[in-house]
Amino acid sequence: MQLGGDAPLVLRFDDLSGDWPEYEWTLVHCTADWSAASDLTEWDYLDGWAPDALDNIENSFGGSLPFAHVATTIPSEDLRPTRSGNYLLVVHAEGDPESIALIRRLVIYERLAEVEVNQRRPFEADKVSSHQRMEVEVSLPPGHRWSVPMMDIRLTALRNVDWSQAGYDIGASMVRGDVVSFNQDPQLTFPGSDRWRSADLKSLSYLAPGIKSLKEVSQGQGPSWKVELGTDQSRRFRLQGSRPDLNGAFTAHNDRFDDVELTSEYMEVTFSLAHPDFGDVPEVFVFGGLTGWSLDPSFRMTYDADEQEYRLKKWLKQGWYDYRYVTLGDGSSKYAFEADHAGTPNLYTVFVHAPAPDGSDRIIGMETLPVN
Repeated sequence: MQLGGDAPLVLRFDDLSGDWPEYEWTLVHCTADWSAASDLTEWDYLDGWAPDALDNIENSFGGSLPFAHVATTIPSEDLRPTRSGNYLLVVHAEGDPESIALIRRLVIYERLAEVEVNQRRPFEADKVSSHQRMEVEVSLPPGHRWSVPMMDIRLTALRNVDWSQAGYDIGASMVRGDVVSFNQDPQLTFPGSDRWRSADLKSLSYLAPGIKSLKEVSQGQGPSWKVELGTDQSRRFRLQGSRPDLNGAFTAHNDRFDDVELTSEYMEVTFSLAHPDFGDVPEVFVFGGLTGWSLDPSFRMTYDADEQEYRLKKWLKQGWYDYRYVTLGDGSSKYAFEADHAGTPNLYTVFVHAPAPDGSDRIIGMETLPVN
């Protein structure tokens, strides 16, 4: 979000507890690499009274599993950030900051520097077919205060919204007047990965491609709809697919009503991944926007030795979901289930960091580059 810009962010989430939800939200200013909260106090970076109540609540209708939908714009009428930088958006129970409901990363930037991002071939010959490399030029504003741009100006480079593989504290390669160039750091070279796998859960009346079964069940608790996705296979040694995706994101949607946030059903969705191997069984996670762009323990799959496949059951709201299988542990490279292709469509984002007069982190520019 641009500091002082006209386009706010919108926070949305559902509460399925059955009780009327009472939540508050606030922001925590962080260091450039997200490793800790900054030394600033709330008075230094927030205008208004924190935390702010989340009182825009609507009840769902038309579905079998009732829920409350909570939404707010950021900034709100009563709370707004006054500085750029990395922030954690924290939602907690009203009056109880220790009872945290969710945490998300939020980046607020200023348009002080001009940023140009270009795609280039990787330096290493063995990465030409599997990786994507970025080069960045930052034009500092006339009369800027950074006397040593080679040391003061740093980058964060991000592929899609995958913070786990982001490049942090990327240093400059060259300074020419007010232009700072970044082209040598290995953190500007990313594995291209593969197109995202997708689950089309928009309809309750037909089986979309990739859906194995769709059933309505009668039960006292939980969703009334159960969906089983087709069993996925490893793509490590396969050619790149061509199915369009959302760069790992998801969207709520259904084909029955217009107000999709309030009318979409919750479903019990089963993921399955074949692993016919009698050797090591690595930890495997479903990963993407649906997991908050993190290796969420609740999305860790369970291995069924009899069926020789991983399985996971999760409640998901009707819509379109991109996802990927990520392995964890010593066997992660041996048992990678996704391939890397230089031709994969990705969206790269670059943030330009510089020290503020008080030494805290400031983001003075950003730019995005869609590739392929």
